[in-house]
Amino acid sequence: MDESKNKNSFIKIVSELEDINGIHKEISIEITQDGAPRAVAFFDIDKTLAELKNIHGKAIRVLFKEVFGKEFDDIEDVYFKGFRLGNSFREFDRMIGIYGQNHLEWIEPEIYIKERLNKKKREIDNDGFEDHNIAKMFLDRYVIIASDIADDIFIKNKDEFESVKIKPVMALAKYYKILGVPMFGMTANGKKFVQTIAKYLNLSEIFIDIATDEDMVGGGKEIIIPKLIKKLEDKGIKVSKERLVIVGDSLFGDIGSGYRYKDNSNEIFIKGVLVLKDIDELNKIKNQIKNNSELKNIIENTEVEALIIDNVKLDINGNPLLFSNNNFLKKL
Repeated sequence: MDESKNKNSFIKIVSELEDINGIHKEISIEITQDGAPRAVAFFDIDKTLAELKNIHGKAIRVLFKEVFGKEFDDIEDVYFKGFRLGNSFREFDRMIGIYGQNHLEWIEPEIYIKERLNKKKREIDNDGFEDHNIAKMFLDRYVIIASDIADDIFIKNKDEFESVKIKPVMALAKYYKILGVPMFGMTANGKKFVQTIAKYLNLSEIFIDIATDEDMVGGGKEIIIPKLIKKLEDKGIKVSKERLVIVGDSLFGDIGSGYRYKDNSNEIFIKGVLVLKDIDELNKIKNQIKNNSELKNIIENTEVEALIIDNVKLDINGNPLLFSNNNFLKKL
């Protein structure tokens, strides 16, 4: 009897991300007996793996002062409220409307979605339209400003990038790495900024690649998923569409991208891990689901658990204890 047929094998592939020294790390992928990894995981970055509000807050304030020649009160909070729209073209279209056209009602993202995004999504998301080109102009300048701020922070206090990591989710990613699960990042940020923070957050040790706004022209994260799957398949790794995991802080923009991803008539199974800070956020999202048919559809067609960050116990060194109890996981 050939025992090798009953053993899993490993494939090493090189991350497309650089570390702080410009090195591309090797990532080991475990191939199970049916010829595919046990799962493929896609992680959001902002408010999922790291809390980058310090950089984003400074960058949006600098950008809008450059454009409009004045400071805006509370602009950081307004900007952060729109972080779950799916891509940065939508985020900047909303901000331009608020501060350039006095659509103050769009401070509430739900109103922006209803009044603007649902009617103009094609024009905002796609090349060749004025709305998209204006949003992209803001984004292109923003990523330069944000990258410079990140560089400055690292030079002055590199430990800050360790402190902004959301440790339970980082621990989850490292656990997937031990299991040999291939992982990708998906983030509504420009490529230059993503390459910068990937170095400082050591993401090249975890992810094969990170998809950015440039990969989302024409839609949201749902158009990224097949592109990233193809990256694996082009490297000779078979992907089971019934073992896809999406980890993110947005039910609509992150987990919902898996629900909206279509692969012709092939069956797709999505497991979602929705990252929430506390029980208050959990109760808020539950109320939103009750009153939003699209969120209901996402829940009904995916297997979603909320990971409550504040409920994760830590050891004496501050390391998350993901296997001590399951009080931090809540079925939605």
